[in-house]
Amino acid sequence: MNISSTKSKYPIRLPNSEGFVEYGFDGVGVAFNNDLQSWKYNRQFFSQAMMSPSFNYQALKWTNELWNEMESYWNNLGEDHELDLIKCKLYTIVKERRIEIENSPLDQPLRHDMLTSFITANTPRDINVVKQADSDLLRPMTDKEIFGNILDTMLGGTDTTANLICFVVYYLEHYPEIKKRLRHEFDTVLGEDLTRPITYKDLDKLEYCDAIIKEVFRCSPIFIINGRINSQSDKVGGYDWPEGTQFQMLFSAIIKHKDYWTEHEKFDPDRFYRVEESDKYLLEKKNMKTTFPMFGGGIRICPKRIIELKCLLFLIYRKYDIELVDMNSPLKYKRDFLNLCKELIVKIKPRKF
Repeated sequence: MNISSTKSKYPIRLPNSEGFVEYGFDGVGVAFNNDLQSWKYNRQFFSQAMMSPSFNYQALKWTNELWNEMESYWNNLGEDHELDLIKCKLYTIVKERRIEIENSPLDQPLRHDMLTSFITANTPRDINVVKQADSDLLRPMTDKEIFGNILDTMLGGTDTTANLICFVVYYLEHYPEIKKRLRHEFDTVLGEDLTRPITYKDLDKLEYCDAIIKEVFRCSPIFIINGRINSQSDKVGGYDWPEGTQFQMLFSAIIKHKDYWTEHEKFDPDRFYRVEESDKYLLEKKNMKTTFPMFGGGIRICPKRIIELKCLLFLIYRKYDIELVDMNSPLKYKRDFLNLCKELIVKIKPRKF
C-alpha cells in the first residue's frame, strides 16, 4: 500500500497537461504525479499520515468539534443566508506551521495532523514513529511536495465528499424507508444522548450507513472513468498495445451492468449490507471485488476511503430533518471529469422524535 508495485505495467493515471505543468502540479502530490520516484516518496507520507490510528482518532475528534462549532453558527442563521468561503493560501499555511513547530519546545508533543506529519517527516521532530519506506526515500519533504500532497487531500476529499453527500440526500429523501433504517442504526449505535460524540469504534458499527453510501455511488458515481497509461507494451482485449498507450475504463457502465448486479437498475443498499448472509445477491458475491472500484484500485487506490462520509451523515441525520423543496425535480448534475451536483435546494429543520 505504501510503496509502488514493481510488477504493474500501469503505474500512471493520466498524462500531464500543459496547464498542470504551468501551475507547478507536475511531479508533486500523488493523484496525478507521473514521476514514479516522486510519487513513491509522497505516497509513503500520504498513507502514513492518513492511515495511522493516532491521525484517525484525532481527525474524528476534530470533526466532532468542528461540527459543534459550525452547528452553533448554523442555528443562529435565519432563512436564505449565503456563506462566503475564503480561499486559503496553502504555501503561507505551510510556512506558518513550520515556524510554529520550530518555536515549540522539544519536550512539547506536537499534534497529530497531516500537515505536521508532512513537515516533521524525517526530521528530529518526526511524529511518524513507524517508517514504511525505502532508505533512499527517508529525507524531509520540501514545501512544494507538502503543497502537492495537501492540495491532493483537499481536491480528493472535498469535492468528492460534497457531491456524494448531495447525492445521498437526494436518494434518502426519495426512499423514506431506507432513511428510517439508517436513523434506526444511528440511534441503536449511539443511544439517546444527542450530545455524545461519535467515536472510531462507532463508525465500524454503521454497516447500513456504509451500504447506503456505496449504493448511492453505484447509482450516481462521482467518477465515471479511471485512466491508466502502460509503461510496457501489453496485450489487452486480444490486441497488442505499445508502451505509453492511454486507457480509459468506463466503470460507470461496469457498476450498473446486468451481468454483475442483481436488479441492476434498482436502488438497493442491501446489496452491500451483510451480503454474505443472503442468497439473493449471488452476482454481488461473485463479482463485487472486481466490479466496484469506488476508491480506485491497485497502487493508486484512495487511502482514506469512507470514514468522513459516514461521520458526516451521522452528524447531519441524527439531529436534523432534511426535505427536498421540490420532490419532483430530477437530480441536477453536470457531467465532466467529476459528476458535480449543480443544485439541490433543501429545507433543514431540527429532527422530530
